[in-house]
Amino acid sequence: MADLIYAYCAVRASTRPTVTPRWPHMPGGSFPRPLAIGSGLWLMVSTVPTTEYEESGLAARLTDVEWVAQCGVAHHDVIARAGRTHAVAPFRLLTLFRSEERATEEAMRLKTTIEQALDRVSDRREWVIRVAAVSASAQPSRKRPTSGTSYLMARASQPRTGVAPTPGARRAARELVADLTAYADQIVTRPSEAAHVLYDGALLVSREKETDLGKTVRQWETRLAPIGCRVSLTGPWPPYSFISLDGRRSNH
Repeated sequence: MADLIYAYCAVRASTRPTVTPRWPHMPGGSFPRPLAIGSGLWLMVSTVPTTEYEESGLAARLTDVEWVAQCGVAHHDVIARAGRTHAVAPFRLLTLFRSEERATEEAMRLKTTIEQALDRVSDRREWVIRVAAVSASAQPSRKRPTSGTSYLMARASQPRTGVAPTPGARRAARELVADLTAYADQIVTRPSEAAHVLYDGALLVSREKETDLGKTVRQWETRLAPIGCRVSLTGPWPPYSFISLDGRRSNH
């Protein structure tokens, strides 16, 4: 049975993107490689074993939390590496194709969507801002995730409960978000079921504005800490919240 093709993202590059064996890859899969789809567009793909990734095998694998986490980290890290030097349009986790030919055909079908998405995020990255109500004595964390693994661990370790926010804290959180609109081309608010979370959102920010964004958030950290608000800014990440490509599993 032929192996499957795993697609991480679409990349815009005038020459073949450079990939080294040091790059991460999907569990059981080959090292990533660029697949040309024409007009300066490439897919970052790996070959993965059909026994683990086709429909019936995948259904069993999805119950393995550790394996799914390994997939998520590898998927993120490949996209992040490609995004260091190129505009990237991420595919959904576990986007699979029967062959390179089928992957190329699907990419050509989505070519206009991919090009428009790359135009929108060119030279821009995603930053995540989170404001939560905490004890006024709590100190803001200065530790920033530096990899896909640390990011996932940090998200998993975030407290699910907190103190009830005051009207002043809610007002200050709204003022912070309004202030950050000066640095973001687009903001996506992410719903949270936690009552103490005052805001959780993703910002699409040009690289030239990232330093000013960080300075502004640090200023707000100092202002909000005395009234019981903790502000966290994580990133930069690939623009997951601002691109939606029509990736599916192994039906192609």
